[in-house]
Amino acid sequence: MTSPQRTYTAEYMAAFDRTESFGLKAPRRVLVRKDCIDPTFTLAAALKYFDSHSSFERTRMPVQTNADFLAIFWQEAQVPLELTFGVVDVGGKTYGECSDATIRRYLRDKDLAWQREGVPFRVWLTSPACEVLDVTFAMVTSETREQCAKRIIYKPVSASHLSPPVYHPKVVGVDFLEQTGVLFDPEVV
Repeated sequence: MTSPQRTYTAEYMAAFDRTESFGLKAPRRVLVRKDCIDPTFTLAAALKYFDSHSSFERTRMPVQTNADFLAIFWQEAQVPLELTFGVVDVGGKTYGECSDATIRRYLRDKDLAWQREGVPFRVWLTSPACEVLDVTFAMVTSETREQCAKRIIYKPVSASHLSPPVYHPKVVGVDFLEQTGVLFDPEVV
């Protein structure tokens, strides 16, 4: 039987190869054993973000939200998270669509694909310790900061495949966004 840690880590490492198979530049592969994400810092940063962004911004711009958190974690905590695209399993149902055909369509059609289809895949952040941080779920589903605080999904690698949601990374890094015409500045929060 495969351990949960090896499963997410193996899928994450495979996502680097898959990213490169599309002609995209994958980020540098860095793995560490020690957890990188501080849940207390994450909660404070997420609530500050929730308070300073409109409902429209939080619910309609999941890619930008994750890009903002890349900058927040780097600038304020020196944690290099990676933007991760894939699918999520919850209760026997898969959320998101990140097939090879979808990735190729976005690379080919660029802005038109984003305008036509929006964000069909799930987007989250992964730490060098393969921890999963999904702030998008909290931002999209919460009407109050109290709800937001309860809905931030942080999964240390040891819990990545033990309980729902289960994350399956398919493509890693910001080059996918750059090559498909999404303009964002990860340095601006």
